[in-house]
Amino acid sequence: MVLSVTTPQHHIIKETSESLSRLLQDEFKRNGYKRVHIVEQAPKPDAIEGKLPAVSVYLYQLSIDPEGYDSTPHSELVEVPQEDGTIKEFFRRRRLWVRLDYLMSAWAQTPEDEQLLLGLMIRTVMENAEITRDKLKGQSFEDDFKINLLMSARLDEGTLARFWGSLNQPVRPAVQAWTAVPILPEKLEEFRRVETRQLEYKSMTEPRTPVEQGPNGNPFLGSRRLDLGGPPKK
Repeated sequence: MVLSVTTPQHHIIKETSESLSRLLQDEFKRNGYKRVHIVEQAPKPDAIEGKLPAVSVYLYQLSIDPEGYDSTPHSELVEVPQEDGTIKEFFRRRRLWVRLDYLMSAWAQTPEDEQLLLGLMIRTVMENAEITRDKLKGQSFEDDFKINLLMSARLDEGTLARFWGSLNQPVRPAVQAWTAVPILPEKLEEFRRVETRQLEYKSMTEPRTPVEQGPNGNPFLGSRRLDLGGPPKK
């Protein structure tokens, strides 16, 4: 993979939320809903008031790769373009996957309008289970990165009641979706490939164990990506 050292990669969570909001906004406009506001915060009355019709895209939960950062000390090889046009290779601690859970709710003047927006939100997620790089907003994503967007199972009634109760709102329908994005370590260690090897062979008159100097195998063969669920990344 090629990585630009100027990429603000830690912006990836923010830019994932913005990409999801823009995807919904584009679909609303394409279907004739040109005045729908996207609210990227908790669906509180003061955030929604005066913006109807509106859709709240709320990042309500974040969870770290269950394998953890230190339990699997595998690394990966990255290529960084240099000013002179060459590519330099670096050794980096493996990426840490972060799961992002979103709660998307619709707000309108009538329940009928809210249900129309909910149906369109569900169809949008269905038809965009894989969001390609050209549809992602920002520069924190790698050139070949794709977001896998999946709908979650319903929350139990007790959890929903506590969530909406904390916002002083009655329980209302909402679409839950999640994805996973990587956080890349900033620290890089220069990696040098072996260009020459020296071999020593045993003498016919002085038998001894042959000695081979040089690398033994590829140290990166054991490295792997860990996902948090859903279909395997292509």
